[in-house]
Amino acid sequence: MSFGRRRFWLAMMLVLALVRLPTHASSSVEDKPEAMRITEITLERDCPGCPAGSVLTLRSDGAATYTVTGKSRFASDTKVSKGNVRADDFEKLARLIVERGFFGLDDQYDNPAVLDGAWTMTRVTRDGQDKRVFRRDDLGPKALTDVERAIDAVKEKIEFTPKISER
Repeated sequence: MSFGRRRFWLAMMLVLALVRLPTHASSSVEDKPEAMRITEITLERDCPGCPAGSVLTLRSDGAATYTVTGKSRFASDTKVSKGNVRADDFEKLARLIVERGFFGLDDQYDNPAVLDGAWTMTRVTRDGQDKRVFRRDDLGPKALTDVERAIDAVKEKIEFTPKISER
C-alpha cells in the first residue's frame, strides 16, 4: 500500500472514530429541567411576640425536618421532628416554584415602618445557590402566597416523628 493510500485510510478511521464519540460525556446541569435542579426548600415563620417559630425543610433526597424554635422569654423549648417527603410531592412543589417565578421575586417584601409583625422566609436551593424571599405581614405577590401554601400542603402529607405542635 502506498504512503498516500495509507494516510487516506488512517484519516478515514480517525473520522469514523470521531463520529462514534458521544456528543456529551456526561449530562450537565443545564440539561436538567430547572425544577429538577432544586435540592432544598425551606419555609421559616416567626414573630417577635410568638412563643415559638417554625422551620420546615424539605430535601430532594426525601428528608424532611420540622423544627419548632423555642424562645427563652416564653420558656419554650426547641423541638425537632423528622419525616420523609415523597419524591413526586417534592417534584410537583419544585415545578410550582419555577412556574410561579420564585427566582425572579424580590428578596424582601415588608413595610420599613413595621418592625414587629409576623414574618416568613422562604428559601429555595437550586444548583447550590440559595434564593431567599423575606416578607412581613403577608406583603408580596400572589405567587409568593401560592408557593407558601403549596409548601404547607406538602407538610400536611408528611408524618413527622416525634409529633410536635407549633404552640
